[in-house]
Amino acid sequence: MEVARLPASSAAKVVAPRWNRARGRQKQGEGAIEADDAPAAANGEGGGKRCPICLETPPPDEDPLQCGHEVCADCVGQYLESRIGEGRVASAELCCPLPGCRMAFSEDFIERILKGFPGGPELHARLLDFQARRFELDPAGDERLLNCPSAGCGKVIVHRSVVERAEAVSCPTCSRKFCGACCQAVHPGASCESAEAERMDPELKALMAQEHWKRCPSCRSLCERECGCNFMTCPSESCQGRTHFCYLCGELLTKADHAAHYEGFSGALGRVGPFGSVCLNRRTVNQSLPSRPPAPKLSVVEGQDEGTIALRITWGPHRSEPPTIYYRVQLTVPGSEEVKHLSAQAGQPYHDMHSRSVPKYRRYQASVTPVNVNGAGPMSEPSDVVHFHRRELETAPEPPPAPKERRWAR
Repeated sequence: MEVARLPASSAAKVVAPRWNRARGRQKQGEGAIEADDAPAAANGEGGGKRCPICLETPPPDEDPLQCGHEVCADCVGQYLESRIGEGRVASAELCCPLPGCRMAFSEDFIERILKGFPGGPELHARLLDFQARRFELDPAGDERLLNCPSAGCGKVIVHRSVVERAEAVSCPTCSRKFCGACCQAVHPGASCESAEAERMDPELKALMAQEHWKRCPSCRSLCERECGCNFMTCPSESCQGRTHFCYLCGELLTKADHAAHYEGFSGALGRVGPFGSVCLNRRTVNQSLPSRPPAPKLSVVEGQDEGTIALRITWGPHRSEPPTIYYRVQLTVPGSEEVKHLSAQAGQPYHDMHSRSVPKYRRYQASVTPVNVNGAGPMSEPSDVVHFHRRELETAPEPPPAPKERRWAR
């Protein structure tokens, strides 16, 4: 994968073949040690004159690591080969193998080692590809990272004005032109939304309307709101949880807008903020009640404390507009008049009831009633009956046994 940088005024010239590390950053694990912060030489740990990988004396004509530890070039090559093969390519992982050092290898050092290692050029290309895939820009900067729509191509860095004005971008790798806002084919004179509607498959369009899927205004990925409020966070690879938008109107939001976008205007009073049916840009009130949810599932699981069990109620797939805020749970003991009522948040996929609140060694059945900003909807059908006993404990299926390794005599 390539990461190319384009100037703000033109999309025909490649400014940098990979990325500008002074203005961008790579995702790294914790504990990275920069070369300037490490000691110039460290000869105590690992013996100093012995390779810390093979424990043999390195050839006298081979240069030591940047930290001063002596190591065999072949050992470093195999070490890098192993790390790259596992995808462990952050600076904190491509470093001196001694636990007390961990000085990061420089890019020039890695390239020099791999150049003389069998298969090194291919390994180096794979390393750059891994790093390019994990590369991200400073979200507060003036540059944006776009995905070329060509299959198997790379990414392009452009000025943010290219995205804001939906200008055409020419990929320096495959020469394909695409819209800088939606990363699809250029659509002069038409908005990204209208162009998308024209090229969209009619069945997908119908499914989006049926499931109430929305497009992220930043990366255009489809987002589904399973439950909760109208303040959405996009989890896509491009946004990585940093983009927020309104589910009702689609406007880009900040964390500070979590409440402000749904309050403080005429008609907002009493609409329960982000859980309601109105926002700053959409003020038509939806008075609908939640639809009937499917029957929940009861199961016995391990409790929070060691040796205890809990009765878990899991919600079935359920969507409604405005969204369900919580469920009223009715827990009954079949064959008796005993009934227990409780409430549980719809934002969680399940709710656990512990033996301190629900007696063990009884059979239970549950029904749920969804509640949104307008009131309660119809109650679900009852769940299957479950005996709250340890022998009913729900356990994960055991994985199949690993095949035995055959050893062939030569």
